Amino acid sequence: MSSPDNVTHARMNSLNESTIANIKLHSNRAQITRIFKSRVVKGKNILTIFSLPNPLDHDSLRVEARGPVIIQGVTSSKREMEHDLETSELLEQLKQQKIDAENALARSHKALKAIDAYIDKLDAQNLDISKLGEAMEIYDTTGQKWDDNITTIKKEKEVIENNIEAEYARLQETVTDKKLRVEVTVSLFADSDAEVEITLIYAVSGARWEPSYDIRVNTQDPIASRVQLIYKADISQNSGEPWTDAPIKLETAQPTFGIEVPSLAVWNIRHVNTTISGEGLSAGGRGLGKGGAQRHRKILPNEDDLEYDAHETTEVTSKGHVNATFRIPGTTTIPSDNEPHQITVAQIDLEAAMSWICVPKGDTRVHLNATIKNTSDYTFLWGESNVFVDQSFIARGVVPDVSPHETFNCALGLDPSIRVTYHTPTKMYQESGFYSKSHKHSFSQVISVQNTKSIDITGVKIQEHIPVSQDASLTVKLLKPSLAAVTSSASAAGSGPADKPRAKVSESSYAQWVGSESASQDLTLLGKDGRLEWVCAIPAHGNINLQLEWEVIATQKTAIVGLF
Repeated sequence: MSSPDNVTHARMNSLNESTIANIKLHSNRAQITRIFKSRVVKGKNILTIFSLPNPLDHDSLRVEARGPVIIQGVTSSKREMEHDLETSELLEQLKQQKIDAENALARSHKALKAIDAYIDKLDAQNLDISKLGEAMEIYDTTGQKWDDNITTIKKEKEVIENNIEAEYARLQETVTDKKLRVEVTVSLFADSDAEVEITLIYAVSGARWEPSYDIRVNTQDPIASRVQLIYKADISQNSGEPWTDAPIKLETAQPTFGIEVPSLAVWNIRHVNTTISGEGLSAGGRGLGKGGAQRHRKILPNEDDLEYDAHETTEVTSKGHVNATFRIPGTTTIPSDNEPHQITVAQIDLEAAMSWICVPKGDTRVHLNATIKNTSDYTFLWGESNVFVDQSFIARGVVPDVSPHETFNCALGLDPSIRVTYHTPTKMYQESGFYSKSHKHSFSQVISVQNTKSIDITGVKIQEHIPVSQDASLTVKLLKPSLAAVTSSASAAGSGPADKPRAKVSESSYAQWVGSESASQDLTLLGKDGRLEWVCAIPAHGNINLQLEWEVIATQKTAIVGLF
């Protein structure tokens, strides 16, 4: 509508008169893009958009226009909270009707009690027997009348109470939603009468998404080189506005505000009797401002907004994730209920190398692990995972931050189809020499590994250890498997697989020091902790026996602490 000063004013409800064109959802905030279509007349137009969410970040607000118009200015403000309407003429009438019904109900109950009391006082000895039937008939008819009356009044009262609740709800609806009190006013100048498209872009807090995963493994697959990963997103928001049929993009990048590279000041030092001037490190740039000009917005803080601030920090910093955007197919509806709504981002088949590991000295159960390579274009963010092996839920785990083409380890629980037997060890003691005696303690251990699967498996690791001498008079020698310690000269020669000691125990199995497969392992440290492992390949329904033998030689006959 036009005012006398030739300025045309219009108001548009954000919820009912716009469509959500895009939502970019970060881990702790969302950027909303809304499209409005409005009719403008030649000259100056003032468009007020209301029912925007309270946690709207006013600094992020951006307005664009398409059509024969120029945006002259944009302001944003938050209206004061309206008080609820407590009553109405209809509500007062309904309340009076309820009181009348309650009074009528009380009178009916009282009348019914009076009839019962009258019958109780009848004296059968003084009452003519011919009139007894008539008296009972009158009692029955009168009592039935009041019973029916009570039933009718109760039904009427129930209807009145429902009408009262409906009127209360209507009164609440007349008050603007407390969580949608932000208004944006756009000043436009139009060259001619036309229909224009206004794009409103803003960020809100109180919105988030968290990744979660299902990892599915089929160990009965003869190849067993792939796992299925289901990438899911748990979306929740409490911004105050519903996201209805909205296209959503999930962002792994996090907005960064107010972070600057710190600067180093001159670091001056003096003797204690001179005045110290200067500091070692300056204040790291400007922090986030707490005040400043607010020419374009009016903020009215109140208790209704505290629920948003409780989950937010004043400064958001980047965690260094590789930035990626996931577009959710189709449209999604997310109500403002702060409840997680789960959607599937992708279902991906990934390359994986299965391995089994057991430390039978502590526990003969075999643990199944997978080294998974992210061969997809998706960036995995830290999130909890449910692990399924052969269609059975096995364990809960965690998927770390993983960029494309990176690998990560995933524990897949226990595999009872690989059975390990830790046999009773054999221990012997022997003295040798005449003048200079030596004392030898020998140890022998057999470990049996059985594969009950119907397929061949590789990469079964059985870990053990031998004692490490802390005394020059004690010498520990590993006999089986015949693994040699890594010398400094061998380490300097290279760090390839050929330079790391291995002892072949069968055609497809070998022993090595724990850590040999790590690219970052210092070769000179291999075997220093006494830990070794067998890496076995076992055929279907086959087994393998592993033998560990070592001896400790002492130059004096004294008790050896920690030997057995």
